[in-house]
Amino acid sequence: MAKGLRLGVYINHTHLSDGKFTVTNSEALTFIERLELGQSVTLAVSVARVDSLNPDDYRIVLEKKELDVIPLPGWRSIAGSVPRLLFSFPQLLKKALSFVEKCDLIWLRVPSLMGFLIWWVARKRGKPCIIHVVSNPLLAPRRPQYRGLKRLFAYIFSYVLYSTLKIMTHYGIVMTAGGELNNLLSSTKHPVFESDDILVFDKDLREIKNKKGKSREILYIGRFDYGKGIDILIDSVIILKKGFPNIRLKMAGDGVLLEPTRKRVMDLKMERFIDLLGYVSTEEDLWKLFGQADIVVVPSDSYPEGFPRVVLETWAAGVPLVATKLAGIPYRVKDGENGLLVNPGSIEELTDAIRRLILDSGLRFKIAQGGRQTIERLTYENQSYRVRGLINKYYPGLLADE
Repeated sequence: MAKGLRLGVYINHTHLSDGKFTVTNSEALTFIERLELGQSVTLAVSVARVDSLNPDDYRIVLEKKELDVIPLPGWRSIAGSVPRLLFSFPQLLKKALSFVEKCDLIWLRVPSLMGFLIWWVARKRGKPCIIHVVSNPLLAPRRPQYRGLKRLFAYIFSYVLYSTLKIMTHYGIVMTAGGELNNLLSSTKHPVFESDDILVFDKDLREIKNKKGKSREILYIGRFDYGKGIDILIDSVIILKKGFPNIRLKMAGDGVLLEPTRKRVMDLKMERFIDLLGYVSTEEDLWKLFGQADIVVVPSDSYPEGFPRVVLETWAAGVPLVATKLAGIPYRVKDGENGLLVNPGSIEELTDAIRRLILDSGLRFKIAQGGRQTIERLTYENQSYRVRGLINKYYPGLLADE
C-alpha cells in the first residue's frame, strides 16, 4: 500500500440509499480495494433513493466501510441520463472537480458520460488515471427494450459513448474486460491492456470432478436483464425436459426481469424444474451453487458484455461451460476446448450444446479441464500483478513503496 496515497473510484452503477446507508453488491469495488493502492478511498457513485433498505441484504455497506461517498444522480437508463447530464452540468462539474481534488490516483469504471467528465477534469489537473472499460456500448442498442425511435436514439448515444472511450485512450492507463474491447480501442500510439476485476484467487480453484453418466443440474448466474438470453435458456430447458425428465435449472441473480421471469415460470407450471433463487449474497453460497452444478450456461444474446465474470468463476469451479459468441466471450472461450460456443439467440444451438454435455461425461471433463488451464492465468494474483506493473511503468514513483 502506498503511504498517504488517496485513491478515487468512479463506478458507473446505480447504488441504493435510504439516507443513512448507501449499499452495493458490486464486486468491482472490492477488487479495487483489495489491490491496496492507497490509504484512503473516495467513491463517486450514482445513488437512487429508496424508502426502506436492509443493509444486511447487501455485501457492502459503504458507510460502514468508512468510505468517503460523493453521490451522483441515480439515473437508470439512457433516456434518463442524458437530460440529467445536460440540465445538471454545472452541479455535476462541481462534483467532478471536488472528486478529482480529493484524489492522487483515479480509477474510472466506464463507459459513461459522467466518467468522461471526471476523466476530462483529471486530465486538466494532471492527475493519473486508470480507465477500466467493462462493457461495449455499441452492443446496447440491440437489446429488445429498444424499438423504433428509442432504438435510433440508443444507436446515436452508443456511438457517442464509444467516441468518448476512444478519446479517453489518449490519457491514462486503459484496461479492458475482454479481447473485443481491446481490439475496438487499442492503437499503436495508445495501447490498451486486458484486465478483469475478478475475485477468484489461486486458492479458490476447485478440483475437477469426472462425473460419469448423464448430468442434470444446469446453472445460470447473472443479472435478470434484457439481452441476457433468459427466456431462450428457459425455452431450451423446456425442450430438453422432454428427453431428460430429471433436468433442473437453477437461476441466481437479481434485476428488472426477475419477477416477470418468476411469473412466466409459474404460468408454464415449471416451478419444480426451474428454481429462481434471487440474489446470492455470499461467496460461500455462490461456490456452493457451482459445486452442485453439472453445466453452467451463459446465454446472453444482446447484452453489452465486456467479458462476463461468471465465465471466469465457472472455470475456477471446474464446471463445463456453454456460452454464446457475444462480445468478448469468443476471444477467450474456445469451442470444444474450454467451453461450447453457440450463436446468440439460437435456441436450437443452445439446446444441442447442453444436450451434448448432458450425454457425454468425457466432453464435460475435457471442457472443465480446458477452463482450469485458462483460469490459472487469470486469477486475482495475476490481475493484481498486471495492474501494479502498469502503474509502476506509466506512473513511476506513484506507488512509492514498490
